[in-house]
Amino acid sequence: MKIQFIIVGWHFDAYPEFIDQLIDVNKDNDIIDVFWSCHKEPSNKVKENFDYKLFPNLGLEDGAYQQALDYLNISDDTILFLMHDDLVIKDWDFINVCLEGLDKGYKVIGNGINYPLLLDPNEIKRENQRYIDFVKDECKYLFDSPLDCYTIRESFMCIERGVLRQIGDFEVIWEDPTAKGEGPGGIGNTQQSLLGYKLTKVLGKDKITYLSNTYQDSKYLFECARGTMEGWKK
Repeated sequence: MKIQFIIVGWHFDAYPEFIDQLIDVNKDNDIIDVFWSCHKEPSNKVKENFDYKLFPNLGLEDGAYQQALDYLNISDDTILFLMHDDLVIKDWDFINVCLEGLDKGYKVIGNGINYPLLLDPNEIKRENQRYIDFVKDECKYLFDSPLDCYTIRESFMCIERGVLRQIGDFEVIWEDPTAKGEGPGGIGNTQQSLLGYKLTKVLGKDKITYLSNTYQDSKYLFECARGTMEGWKK
């Protein structure tokens, strides 16, 4: 078994405990590799302790994940943990829990449950463009009708590389998220919805699960909101 952590690098030393814990995981476990996909210059602690690459700041987390996947040579049977760097890790046993979930037949695991979505590919989403207009050509055939989707908050996701490849990887809007002044939610929510559509359409709702039924939180992890700990309870 091989496990690949891909960390979206943005906040860095704002969450030093997370980095320190990752250093221990990276050193003490032969089956786990940690790679930082950075959208700004990483901190010295990241540079000194991890493999990393600074990529153009395009596409938010989906862009960072896809840039890393295109850069790294990852086999299809590798288990991916795709994570933001502003997570609070309460219990590192989430790794074992996710592995057990995959063994039970789930294909993708999120942290706290996320909102379901009825997505119509022809609905106007942003800039007078439809959802389907943001889908790469080779995946447009999937978006053939409205679909009640399960979605995953992309600050944490566990999935096999081959399964992600099966659905055609991420639907990245290759834009600077700050260029048009709409905030990260502009392209981020669209990308999350498109991924949810593909996960639901290709894998089925019964293959998607979460570590808890609480939005943004579980007994294992708390997902900060763009670097803030709003909603955090110890």
